Amino acid sequence: MTQDPIIGTNQSLEQLWARVEEKYNLTRDKSWVERSARSLQCQMQTLEKAVKKLNGCIRQVENLNPSGASDQDIMNRAKRMLLDDPNYKKGFKFDHVWHIVRKFEKFKDNVMTSRQISRKHAFDYLSSQSENPMPESHAPESPGLSQFSLNLDDSVGGSPSERPIG
Repeated sequence: MTQDPIIGTNQSLEQLWARVEEKYNLTRDKSWVERSARSLQCQMQTLEKAVKKLNGCIRQVENLNPSGASDQDIMNRAKRMLLDDPNYKKGFKFDHVWHIVRKFEKFKDNVMTSRQISRKHAFDYLSSQSENPMPESHAPESPGLSQFSLNLDDSVGGSPSERPIG
């Protein structure tokens, strides 16, 4: 189908699902059952609910800020968390389409995780530094704030941050 907003907004709901039904039944594997528009709608609602639930679990795991966790580690923890929900005792059953739908706007909850926020802030900081290099003056730009080094790579030398006494 399409994610084109022009086509998406210039058709009725019935037209959309008629197109989905036609496309599905024309391109389906012959071993799959033929589906009506209503059947496809129900399946899509089930998929949407499960993907949003998994996205919520991923967000919760990311908000825990697991140190050194890869994206796969986060996904595994989120799937274990999903199993705690009585409606998902059998787990997430849409792995075969996850890579396709996970970034669709329809399935996002538009809440940034702390991990996404820190990545965005780091990107914004680095972008602003390349566009606006530091002035030659060593005086701080804001009263009470000193210049600092932003080290985003743990493997590069540096010292752990120290808190002032008091």
